[in-house]
Amino acid sequence: MTVRPCPVCGRQTARLLYRPAAAPGPVSECCGCSMVYVAEVTDNRALIVEGPVVPEGVDPRILTSSNLDDVRNSWEFELLPLKEAEWPAVRRNAAHALRRLDKHARLGPSDRRILDFGSAWGFFLAVAKEHGWEAYGLEPLPASAVYARAKFGVTVKADTLREDTFPAQFFDAITAFQVFEHLPNPAGDLALLRRMLRNGGILLIEVPNIRTWSVRVLRSRHRHFVQDHLNFFSAETLRRLLTETGFEVVDEYCPTRRMTVRYLIECWAARCLPALVPVLRSIAKRAGAWDRVVAINIGDIVAVIARKLE
Repeated sequence: MTVRPCPVCGRQTARLLYRPAAAPGPVSECCGCSMVYVAEVTDNRALIVEGPVVPEGVDPRILTSSNLDDVRNSWEFELLPLKEAEWPAVRRNAAHALRRLDKHARLGPSDRRILDFGSAWGFFLAVAKEHGWEAYGLEPLPASAVYARAKFGVTVKADTLREDTFPAQFFDAITAFQVFEHLPNPAGDLALLRRMLRNGGILLIEVPNIRTWSVRVLRSRHRHFVQDHLNFFSAETLRRLLTETGFEVVDEYCPTRRMTVRYLIECWAARCLPALVPVLRSIAKRAGAWDRVVAINIGDIVAVIARKLE
């Protein structure tokens, strides 16, 4: 068992909130700043503490490969068809985030270098590239990094974040979508990202929102509580983490997520209402709505944009 201090204020005292069946440990609330987090990690099997994640016996050349044949047998590729089917919706979500970044960025004509921290399959990087950004990614799962390089021609390092991953003040913007909830030391990683961001540069962090009506209703059964989530931010605790690390918060919002009906049923409903999935799947297909893109915003995701102070 690993005992963690509060990832925002460092306090050691927390009160128990929930014992979710799938979480890596009991979920507690800090008595100092009200940050919600896993204070005692009892199951770390799904956590990525040190990367890259290369299975035993796999050729390490996948860390830099751009050849999909090197990773086609990876377990990650079992997830890819559903992700690829979401490309039209993902493109719209990424474009919205980029427009929001541009609204707050103070960019010169050549200030268009962006890092997606936790870049997964590279879909966001592909859209950023289309919008004129010089796109970089960091992703601990090598097969996803290989796919991003091969499919979109972007630069992705397969690793976890380190002090020397990129030079100081290298990026004009950094994004992190659904990443900070996974980090054992979010304050430490944020400090490293700040070092890599130029003065006045923009950072966008998007995380699950713990202060929402659906968590109050579903409690320990909420979809936020899964095997690799350690931190459960609200707008307030995320804002505090940023301001105490040398950022000025310039925007916060609950993003509207666009997804196909297919993804809504196969991912969201499968997690919350698995017994209803066959019925919902049949209804959606008969109605011709399987590939329809819908917009959903129930407030259980929060995004904060902040500027690095000099």
